[in-house]
Parts: sequence; structure tokens; C-alpha cells
Amino acid sequence: MPLSNKNSLPYIIQNGEKIFLEKEKEFITVYIYDMLQLNLIEHLDGIMHYKQVFNEVYRFRIDENKLEAVMDTIRLGLKMICHHAYRPIGTLNTRYYITDKITVKFKKQTSVEQIDALMDELGLKYIRHYNEQTYLLQVTSSSGMNPIKVAAQINTHKRMIAYGEPNLVSRFAPSFVPPDTKFAEQWHLKSTEAPELTQNADIGVTQAWDITQGSRDIVIAVLDDGFDLSHPDLSGEGKVVFPKDFVTGTNNPIPGAGSFHGTPCAGLAIAEQNGDGVVGVAPKCAFMPVRIPFGADPNLLFEIFDYVGKRAHVISCSWGPPPVNAPLHQLIYDKITELAATGGPHGKGCVIVFAAHNFNAPLKDLENKQGISYLAGNRVFNHKDPIWNGNATHPDVIAVSASTSINRKAAYSNWGKEITVCAPSNNYHPLDFSIKLKGRGICTTDNFSDGSYFSPNSRYTTNFGGTSSAAPIVAGVAGLMLSVNPNLTAHQIKKIIAETADKITDTTPDIINNNQKGTYDANGHSEWFGYGKVNAYKAVQKAVALNQQLPDNMLNTADVALSPELLHSMISDKLTDTSKTKMFKLSVGKKLVIELDAINGEIGKDFDLFVKKGSEPTREDNDAASTGDTSSEKVIIENAEAGDYYVMVSSFKGEGDFELKMSIE
Repeated sequence: MPLSNKNSLPYIIQNGEKIFLEKEKEFITVYIYDMLQLNLIEHLDGIMHYKQVFNEVYRFRIDENKLEAVMDTIRLGLKMICHHAYRPIGTLNTRYYITDKITVKFKKQTSVEQIDALMDELGLKYIRHYNEQTYLLQVTSSSGMNPIKVAAQINTHKRMIAYGEPNLVSRFAPSFVPPDTKFAEQWHLKSTEAPELTQNADIGVTQAWDITQGSRDIVIAVLDDGFDLSHPDLSGEGKVVFPKDFVTGTNNPIPGAGSFHGTPCAGLAIAEQNGDGVVGVAPKCAFMPVRIPFGADPNLLFEIFDYVGKRAHVISCSWGPPPVNAPLHQLIYDKITELAATGGPHGKGCVIVFAAHNFNAPLKDLENKQGISYLAGNRVFNHKDPIWNGNATHPDVIAVSASTSINRKAAYSNWGKEITVCAPSNNYHPLDFSIKLKGRGICTTDNFSDGSYFSPNSRYTTNFGGTSSAAPIVAGVAGLMLSVNPNLTAHQIKKIIAETADKITDTTPDIINNNQKGTYDANGHSEWFGYGKVNAYKAVQKAVALNQQLPDNMLNTADVALSPELLHSMISDKLTDTSKTKMFKLSVGKKLVIELDAINGEIGKDFDLFVKKGSEPTREDNDAASTGDTSSEKVIIENAEAGDYYVMVSSFKGEGDFELKMSIE
């Protein structure tokens, strides 16, 4: 929408932010003070549903074609107050119900006489004061405007007013708690203070579920040793898609003898919310079960990733090599790079999650001067060979370590500079299982017969763990994020998960190696925990925010990081109307060069470029600008100081696609 047209739109200012609004087509609010009034309104033609949302404020849903007629009847016939409900422009799930109250904070120099004069002018009635400058005022019939318009009018008196905000109805609800019978045992989803359990050991998923529980449109693949597809938590209408068994060559990836690992991993990511048993992080996402052999050559691995990468949005891998020199074959390295960039059903990249593994070893240490001791089977190995876990160190995967129920490092968890985040799991001594360490096990699905291992003759276990449980938890979070914003790329998913993680710390020395890597460096990274413990709620919130259609003059969804390792970046986007702008944010530390070029010619187009450090530029307020009469512009900032730079592309004339090229020289 052109900026020039926004002045005619209603808006509110909340916490200093100007939010442009549009009227809801089916919802209004009515002030009702007795049941007779309610009875008169609920029988009007077009009324579909009503609900009391706050004190005397009732929300009514009305047939869209009859809404205005109903409002006229309420206002003119019944002499009652009613207002449209509003929502921020471009949003789907946010709705504002307004009351007849406005909170106004006057500046200190405003006199009582000036306040009285303004109240008389706008037909406002005094209700209460919070302090000497802040008042609660009521809009009356003599105001002649609804509270949103009155608040906007108040805010035009900038010499008198600090702020004027309409009192919206704040709706509160407890975080969603699934009815599944074993949910209370799934501390990794919701934790409370208890023996061997810290209140904040969970991943905040119940709050995320208030936003989404996933979508069948999003496919989470689990690559493992087989799955009990008769399990009620791994089934449901539309639940299982594209099943594949690369061991037998069939579409029936059930566990073989001695296979027990895949079922609990899958349950952590996608177990269905069905009122019984457990629930996964993303219970409404689709499940792609893929049975693989735990021994494969690059050709078979290529086939596996190629097949899965075309069909799944998220791939969870709870497996990898022991701490030996095991770099990825270039064929597989390149395939993962390709899938992370352009894989998945939407072509925006597959989110590939790998468990860091359970040897209390670095992911990559080609010198290994100290040496490493690890348990494999029933034998302890000691060596000083180079160590390289090629799976988890690929720069495009999400490498997941394990934290415990008391927010400490799981003693067995691998670690290193390549860890992205950690997620909850159990705890055990990496060399001696008889030594008890603090930490609860993970509750998830288990195989009932074939491959029954963790809890024999039960479909559920509370004894699962390892980074094998941490990885599918993160995969589930990625599924939730894509459910609310399928436009996110795999690289964006990884970045958001890292940025929104909770910084847990552990200053206790490692019980074997005596190292201390549970704190964070200047970049916010810990070798034990990555960027912190995954937080589903914060990650989903960020995904939602990036999916909303923002007002034209606000920050766009592109957030570009330039560093000495990544010297060039390019964005393609589109301007759809004259005077529209796009805003981008980037972090730099050297000479910054920004080039703007129209795509498909320049005839009839004139795009301009504006740059400012630390805040969003305007045409009048910027550090550098290029405003020629074509759509090819260039800005060079010599000796750019480290920090965030905001780049605005503005259409002076015309519309169309453009490319924004940014580089450090």
C-alpha cells in the first residue's frame, strides 16, 4: 500500500509502536449492561455467535453481508454503543477488541487547565489517575468518534501528550496442555521444580503450542533403524507419508531384530496428540519414516538423502560415527549443501538435524593431543588419532548436543565449536554406567514387541536419552516454525533457532577430561551448549514475526550478516507500487558497498537507495544515499564502523523486481 494512503488508515500506538489497522469484516464489540440488551441483540438477523470478552464488552460475530445493518440497528434503534473489531494490517490471528477507555499520559509541563480543555474538546470523562501525569479517561457519546480515533486525535497534541493508548481487551489463556496421559512425565516439554528436575529445563513448547501444534503440510523425516508403525502415537489420519525402507527396498520400514532406536526418536519429534500416551514437539506435522542401515557407502547415502530431500521439510538424524577421523565423502557433503539450499518440497532448503553423539568427545580435533577415551559396546577405547565427525560438522546442518533435567551438560554429550544448540536428554557416565549421575530420562514412544528394548513389553519408556533424543526435539521445533511460516529457508531456520536459544551455563569441570566449556564466548557460543538450549516458543514467535506483512516503512524480513568469511550477499525482492519501501538490516565491519539494480530493464522505474547505521533511514535522515533518476544506484561507505546498518530501497517511480548486492571490500 502506498505510504501516502496510510494517513487515512486507523492506527493505534502501543508501547511507542504505530500499528496500522483494518476493520474486521465479521466481528464487532458491543457494550452491554443488562441481559435485556443482550437478548435484543442476539436475535437480530445476521448474528452468528457472541462471547463476553471483558466486563460489559461483548464480541459478536455477524454475517459479513449484514454487519453494517446490524451496527446501525444497535446504534440508532437500540441507542447502544458498538464498535468494529480491528486487526493489524496483514495479520490473520491477531484481533483487537476496544473498550471505551483511553490511557493518557500528559507531559509534565501540561497544566490542569490544558487537560480540562482537551477533555472538553474530545468529550472525555475522568475515571481515575495512576500518577500525576497518567489518567484513565472514558470516551462518551459526545466524543463523536470511536476510541481508536479519539486516541489518534490525542496523540496529535505532541506538546502536551507523552502517549495516548486505547484500552484494548487483553485476552489471556493458559498454555496448551495436551490430554495425553503421559504428558506429565515428559519434563522436556514442560518442567517443574522437583527432585533431579529444574523448572526451566524444558524447551518452552507449551507456549509455542498456543500458536501452532504443527501442520500436516510440513513433513518431518526421521532416518533410523525402523519404526513401530502400529504404535498409536505414530499413526493417525494423514500422519505417515512417503514411508521407505532402504534395507529391504520396500515401503514398510518396520524394525528388524535388535532394532529399537527409531521409534523413540520419532515419538519425540512427531508423536500424535490423541489423548493417550505421549506427545511430540510437533504433533500435527506429518511423519516420514525412513529405515536405513547403520552402515552405508556414499552411493547409498546419496540415494537416501536424494529421496528424502525431495519430500521432507525437516530431516532428523540421530546417528553418526564414533570419535575417529570420519569426514564426509565429498559426494555427501555436496548433497547436504545442495539440500540445505534448495531441497524440500518448497525448494527453500531441507532443515537437516544431526545428533552430536555420545562419546564425550570433540566433534573435530585433528590434533587430539590430549587423547580421548570413549565407550563403544562394552569396551573402552583410548587413542590420539584425529577426530572428525563429518555429519555434525557440516556447516549447513544443525548439530545438537544434550543438556540434562537440571540444565547442565549431559556427561556423555559430544561438544565443539560446531555445536548449534543443545536440547534436553538424560544423563549417564560416559565410561561407567554403574556410576549414577543426576538427571532424569526422557519419556517417549517405545517398540512393543520387535526391537523392544528400553521398557520391555511397553509402548512407552522413560529411559530414553543420548543426543539421539536431543536431535528430534530440535527437528520438531523446526517443524513448528515451518508450520507458521513455510517461506522460511533452511538457513533462516538454523539462524533463528540459534538466536532464540536460552543461555544455560555449567561451570563444573568435565568428569573425564576436566575441561570447562559450559560458558559462552564473545559471540554467544559455548562448545558444550552451542548458542544455548533450544526454545520452541521464542523460535516460533520469530517465525511468525517474519511471516507477517509488515507496514511498508518497517523492517523487511531479510536480515543479512556479512563477515570476513562471507564477503558477498545478494537479495532479490520486488517493489509493487510508487512510494513503497523495503528495509534490510546487515552487520558489517569494513568498507561497505551496496549496489541496487532493477531486474528486467529500467524503463519507467526509478528506485532510490538509503543507508543509515544503527537505525532505519528515511529520505531526510540517512548516512548515505543514492537518488539518481534510474534504478541502478550505488552507495560506498569507507571505513565502515562495526555494527548494524539499515538499507532502504525506495520506489520514486514505477514498480518491479530488483536485486540488492552487498559486499565488504
